[in-house]
Amino acid sequence: MRLILVAIGILSMVLVGVIGCATKGPVQTETFEQVAAEETAEETIEPCTNLEMALERAEELTHDTYSGATQYDGDIRFAFDSYKLSAEAKKAIDSVVQPLVEADKNFFIELQGHTDAFGEEPYNFQLGLNRARAVMGYLHQEYGFSLQRMNGFSCGELKPVAVNDFEEGRAENRRVTLVVIE
Repeated sequence: MRLILVAIGILSMVLVGVIGCATKGPVQTETFEQVAAEETAEETIEPCTNLEMALERAEELTHDTYSGATQYDGDIRFAFDSYKLSAEAKKAIDSVVQPLVEADKNFFIELQGHTDAFGEEPYNFQLGLNRARAVMGYLHQEYGFSLQRMNGFSCGELKPVAVNDFEEGRAENRRVTLVVIE
């Protein structure tokens, strides 16, 4: 008897669920053009290159107001399959950060880690994140920057600055981009 009551209860819930799922109007479908337009709109919002988005993220994270952002992309390079900061990379970081510290301005730093296209995408994504974190750790240890005044993430292999077909191009792509928001 108890088993029958349980079965009736389950059957009742299933019927209510099926009836409750019925729509009262025509089902809306998207056309290929609508989906393509939405995908194109999403592609234009790129967190790894858009300075306006970096500025918005900094304001959201700190609840401060900033006047602009400057991107430094070029000299913070890494060896193949490494996130260890070289002496040259530290020198490049110092050349950007020391004037900011001396000016004693309120600023926020966004760190975008990049890789070459060699290897699997998930691995490269993690490597890019490790590179951003390495620069973040350096800024924290050497300059005492609060970790709350920095944001680091990975662009992986998605935003190359050079062709990945040759070693020279791959070496240029293994980098961290600094975005300084003042």
